[in-house]
Amino acid sequence: MVVASEALIEREVFGVTYERFALQKLCARLVKKLGITSVLELPAGGAKAMPGLYSLGFALAGCDVTLVGADCEALNIWRKLGLESKLSYLNSAEISAAAQHQRRWDLVWNFAVLPAVEDPSALLSEMAGFSRRWLMVAAVNRFNVGFNLHRTVHWVYRIPWSHGDVRYFSPFYTRRFLQDQGCSKVRWGVIDCPPWPDSPGFRDLRLHRQGDQPKQWESPYIEHLHRGRFPSWLRYVYWGERFPLPPLLKLPYAHLYYSLGRVADEIPR
Repeated sequence: MVVASEALIEREVFGVTYERFALQKLCARLVKKLGITSVLELPAGGAKAMPGLYSLGFALAGCDVTLVGADCEALNIWRKLGLESKLSYLNSAEISAAAQHQRRWDLVWNFAVLPAVEDPSALLSEMAGFSRRWLMVAAVNRFNVGFNLHRTVHWVYRIPWSHGDVRYFSPFYTRRFLQDQGCSKVRWGVIDCPPWPDSPGFRDLRLHRQGDQPKQWESPYIEHLHRGRFPSWLRYVYWGERFPLPPLLKLPYAHLYYSLGRVADEIPR
């Protein structure tokens, strides 16, 4: 029997708060640049953080968002933020049985999923079956200086690597993968480029030692969003992130990357 305690309450750290802020900004830029009006997140999970919130930026930019497999806590957050009218929800069975090949979403994407799935090709094929125009995946950037520190922590403490195929943490490998799967005009970029390294793995180690039990999450980002006011430090760090350098030069300090491409048989508007 698991007894509820404060140990099961996990508050997202400041780095995750900035990550969510930077991701929100990326979503707004993509909506404006690509004319996206509808988004499917497949699947809508999480990676050591409160799940089901990665598409909030698309909804805030005016898109209709469909989440596949988001949990109840995440759906309650969307309602709390007044975004319920922008949200649709499908479980895994519904997306397979009822919505397959209904190519009604401008963008189909996921966050930190591709490295961990058993068959990335099958997942991308499934995603393409729902997209009218664009496919996108976002993942941790293996070229950040903290990535190998994280792997070293796993090795030193003899914690099995549980984050998936390291090849898909590379924007170059993922770009080729999308091209091999039939996507065209594939591009990549970086997200979440603050002046501190990506997680070196000690928080991850603590969560593993707790048995990766289900957590009750608290998110400062959601608190800021609900109040309609973000602290100044987020904006200052983001100004630095947007300094006009080529993405290649940002790789040593970028925590995340995204790879975006057009589906092979795009449906015109």
